[in-house]
Amino acid sequence: MNNFVNEHTSRREIIAAGGILAAVWALAGCQSGGAPVSRLPGPLWPDQEPGDPAKSITSPVPTKPSSPVASGPVPGVIPKSSWTSVRPIVSRAQPMNGIGRITVHHSAIPSAGLTERSAIIRQLQGIQREHMNRRGEPFADIGYHYIIDPTGQVWEGRSLSLQGAHVAAQNEHNLGIMCMGNFDRQSPTQAQLATLQRFVAGQMRRYGVAVGRVYTHRELGKSSCPGNNLQRFMVSARSNGLLA
Repeated sequence: MNNFVNEHTSRREIIAAGGILAAVWALAGCQSGGAPVSRLPGPLWPDQEPGDPAKSITSPVPTKPSSPVASGPVPGVIPKSSWTSVRPIVSRAQPMNGIGRITVHHSAIPSAGLTERSAIIRQLQGIQREHMNRRGEPFADIGYHYIIDPTGQVWEGRSLSLQGAHVAAQNEHNLGIMCMGNFDRQSPTQAQLATLQRFVAGQMRRYGVAVGRVYTHRELGKSSCPGNNLQRFMVSARSNGLLA
């Protein structure tokens, strides 16, 4: 078995080991994940004290995707080549083998005032660097497939040919979309929400994903992600038919 099949993060361990700066980038790991089986201990989530038994959550079993991964660039998405030249380490990841569900995240890094392209790129590069250089369990690449910045632009992340690293043991056929910001401390921008609604709906149509297969991180794993403010938006968008 590939020893990188369970890409996940322990925020408190990273904070203890790496200090304040490492903690900031560790919070860019609202994501955690890998292939469905792990021999390693699970992550410590914010509401779990060290030594406490892990709290279980019932997660849906992925169904066989109805559509294969589409090839070619996605209209309106800024290509990955525009923000990084770092290539993924494919041996660390599992193949996606089609898309059957979508999960929404936040970066957990405050993004107020993050509007300049150069600053957005620096943050993307920092997240990718932290993900790929985790002590003991480095990721294949940035964990998310797409990222939405506060100005409403969509950036290409991890290749769709590879499973992401954004929900522990729930990455199979799972498209990971992250909005930059900490939405327990701030609200998503209107541009971000408009893009998120439009983009998620577009990916649902593209891959035949029903609204009942669109999740947030906290609904699949033990996490506070995507923050209360974005969680409220996602609940409303699904219940009011805005994602269709």
